[in-house]
Amino acid sequence: MTDSNPIDALRALEAEALDAISGAPDEDALEDARVAFLGRSEGRISAVLRGLGQLSADERPAVGQEANRVKAVVTAALETRSAALGRPAGASGLDLTLPSRKPWKGGLHPITQAVDEIWHIFRDLGFSRARGPEADTEWYNFEALNTPLDHPAADEQDTLYLVDSVLLRSHTSPVQMRTMERHEPPIRIIAPGWVYRRDTYDATHTPAFMQIEGLVIDEGVTFVDFKATLAEFARRYWGPDTVIRLRPSFFPFTEPSAEVDVKRVITRPDGTREETDWLEIMGAGMVDPAVIENAGYDSERYTGWAFGMGPARIALLKHGVDDLRTFFENDVRFLGQFAR
Repeated sequence: MTDSNPIDALRALEAEALDAISGAPDEDALEDARVAFLGRSEGRISAVLRGLGQLSADERPAVGQEANRVKAVVTAALETRSAALGRPAGASGLDLTLPSRKPWKGGLHPITQAVDEIWHIFRDLGFSRARGPEADTEWYNFEALNTPLDHPAADEQDTLYLVDSVLLRSHTSPVQMRTMERHEPPIRIIAPGWVYRRDTYDATHTPAFMQIEGLVIDEGVTFVDFKATLAEFARRYWGPDTVIRLRPSFFPFTEPSAEVDVKRVITRPDGTREETDWLEIMGAGMVDPAVIENAGYDSERYTGWAFGMGPARIALLKHGVDDLRTFFENDVRFLGQFAR
């Protein structure tokens, strides 16, 4: 600084800067004033701060304090004038008229939607919803359902054991047995819930997944009731032209047992209709008499049928998704397509 009194010189710079700022007619003039007084290389106030090292030890504290005060006053004046002119100083090209980002809106997960839709259909068909513990015993998960402990499904390679005979249920069938123990027929329930298996995580399997099982127990229940109910469910879920077929199969807790396939009719956006191939959606069958007797019922008096399906795979079919893992990767760009 060339002035004999640095503090007086700083106050003069302050007055000059404030005049230039208040008189700036537009954004360009305001930016010129900012560069002239506070710019890093050419700013006059910045030059004072850079020159503090040339002052004596006695002068330096007072001059530095005054320089910082002046810088703060000028900076505040720039912000005030910038607001008056309509945008922040130095923010060239910022368009404050751009629309704001829309707030996030939550939605039900597509698998949860599938569970709810399936439940609503069966509710209208006279079913109740039942729940049970996710950690259960070998008796409820296997033995009560006519599955001996030497069955491959009970191996530790397939089932997640916790301690002794307690395990993470591998299906929601234990809910069926617990319901039969607590209630007398007639029984018409569905049991949705999480189940756990030592499956490989791939396009069609996950170690933890939702399952929905159904159970009907009453006097005079026949295979005709079984097939007619599932056919009605398929029509309500996929459309009135949907048909089902039953293929012979084997499950320890049903006899006879069947795999249930559906064939759908899809209407394209151009109005054309296309029939799909057969697709498996569930396993089902008439309840084995041994299971009915394990519940304390008279198997000569009562009969029933049961089914089990994976709503995740149902959602795959409905939305045309080819990899189950995409439902669990938590990518909101993908999941947001199904939010409602």
